[in-house]
Amino acid sequence: MLRYGFIAAGNIIRAMHRGAELKADYNPSEIGIYDINASVREDYAARGYATFDNMKDLVDNSEMLVLGVTPKVVGLIIDELKACYRPGQLMLTVVTGVEQDWYTEHLGEDCKVVICMPNMSSQVGAGAFAVSRGANCTDEDVDQVTEILRACGLVEEIPDGMMAEILPFNGSSPGFFYHISNLMVKEAAKYGLNPETAIRLFAQTMKGSAEMILSSDISLEDLETALRLPGGATVTALEKIESMGFDAMYEEFVKVSVERCRELGNQ
Repeated sequence: MLRYGFIAAGNIIRAMHRGAELKADYNPSEIGIYDINASVREDYAARGYATFDNMKDLVDNSEMLVLGVTPKVVGLIIDELKACYRPGQLMLTVVTGVEQDWYTEHLGEDCKVVICMPNMSSQVGAGAFAVSRGANCTDEDVDQVTEILRACGLVEEIPDGMMAEILPFNGSSPGFFYHISNLMVKEAAKYGLNPETAIRLFAQTMKGSAEMILSSDISLEDLETALRLPGGATVTALEKIESMGFDAMYEEFVKVSVERCRELGNQ
């Protein structure tokens, strides 16, 4: 019996596996992959994973499942999954916007589902996963099904029904950061700097700043205040973008991300 069976293995699932593969004790032979794309299955098979060309065989041979399809596809395959899903079989799902009530309706009152909001940083072993449990899931269930997530990042449990609200903070935030990074590269070129040098310095500085937040007991307010030296370049720049509406822009980023996630879940 395989430990995990993955139903679909697109970009976000591939990122999770790539990150987990960085760990010496990670064993691909314990994991099954079903994907309708033969080239995807061949790629996984070449890396030591068990592969299946139909969903039933994967489900029958897996202790736990990971559902990795898109919101549009999940409604198309749920009947096929229901036909082979074992009562009480643990399932982790990364389908954006779909909440617990939907899984209970389609898989039965006894289903055990943990919903996950992933992000692409898992590819380098630095993922940030928000998870929420269904009513039937125990602490042990959550621990078992999320073990693979901890192999490639940080896991935080949030209340049921809050996946749309958490999206801007881990699922969408890499897009925001990459967008700013692209802007910084363009600005570096304008000033005659080597863009590659500038972006390495920028990315490393952001990485260190993130580590300060995670590992320091200094509050966010105090971290920012320490850089707001009166008359300094940093505080002058911050005051300028604040006057141009940066804070309101970020509020809109969060709002639109949440709204769109809810819309995807209702399709």
